[in-house]
Amino acid sequence: MATLETRRPSEEPVVVSGEADEREDQVLHRDSDNTGSQGRLQRWSLSEEPSVVIGGGDEREGYLLHHVVGAVRLGDGRIVIANLSSLELKYYDAEGRHLFDAGGEGEGPGEFKSFDQLARLPGDSILVLSWHTGLTRFGPDGRYASSSPGALPPRGRCWYTEGQDYLLPDGSILLRYASTAGSTPAGQPCLDPHAGRPPTVIGRYVPDTGDLDTIAVVPGVERTDDPTESMHAFPRHPVVAAAHDRIHVGETGSGTILAMSFSGDTVAALPVPFEPAVVPPDARERQSDGGSLFEGVTSIYPGFYPRYARLVATPGDRVWVMAYPPLKQPAISMELDDPVSSRRLDEGAWWKVVGPDGLPIAELRTPPRFFLLEVGDDYVLGISMDEFLRESVEVYRLVRQ
Repeated sequence: MATLETRRPSEEPVVVSGEADEREDQVLHRDSDNTGSQGRLQRWSLSEEPSVVIGGGDEREGYLLHHVVGAVRLGDGRIVIANLSSLELKYYDAEGRHLFDAGGEGEGPGEFKSFDQLARLPGDSILVLSWHTGLTRFGPDGRYASSSPGALPPRGRCWYTEGQDYLLPDGSILLRYASTAGSTPAGQPCLDPHAGRPPTVIGRYVPDTGDLDTIAVVPGVERTDDPTESMHAFPRHPVVAAAHDRIHVGETGSGTILAMSFSGDTVAALPVPFEPAVVPPDARERQSDGGSLFEGVTSIYPGFYPRYARLVATPGDRVWVMAYPPLKQPAISMELDDPVSSRRLDEGAWWKVVGPDGLPIAELRTPPRFFLLEVGDDYVLGISMDEFLRESVEVYRLVRQ
């Protein structure tokens, strides 16, 4: 069974929060044994302006976006957006011009009561997951093709799904299960969810058969003994990134990312390319100023931030690793890795690209208030939010140097 070691750092880190400019100019290129060698990474960048912008301040019919669940780019450049507020799939051409909408709210064929995930299938069909209606497929032309109700994933008295689900092109779903209090149907006690780090089970669920295969067991979200009284300001949590033939599994306090097959075999152990940064004193003295789950409870600040916050799988079995941002306000894991609930970072996000051999290849920064969804050979696609909280889906050209 795959495991990840996680602990709070006890030694002075290489990087101190507030030294972002120095960090970007002085990069340590790690060897595969994680000892490091003085070699500079490639400095990739994004185009100064997006090549495609959909939504934002555009109030024309077909361009208003709100609560974007996800977006994908098709092989011919078309962009498909899952817009939660209207429960529509919105299709646009490669230049961002609105073509048509599919789906919508309802109970008929191709209609939805909720959106959870979407995935691009081979041949540019679109698969949509809704826990109310199951799986719905739309053909390459955007027309409704088929539906599969599918059974809901198993939820026993000891386990509940936690974090974002990942819909795979074959219709299976990556789930994260966390332990909860209570007892089994046989009366045996469950694990105490507030005793240390209860495990999270990462499994692959097949709706057609109801099978749930365990891929890995990792430490769960870091919790205090009584979350009604106190919460960790920057809790460590498990992260997952899905590719076509493997997943990357990590935990933000661990120094290792596991590349694994869907059957649970470890393909490679990749060193995390970031050292933990010190949480500055002015952050440790703060409490929530309202508007978050931390309101009314004591925020417990660690001495160090977690090493990283997100993973995004990319072509060539590479994985993009996002450094944990130097936040001062408390943040729960959902605020960093969920496209709808994500806290937008005013300074952008800092990423390193790690190859399948574990060596960092490149580094780059994504734009302010931009949530990365997809990376192609020469582009990135994501959701942006402006100061008026207007959402847009944007495409930037990826420049490799």
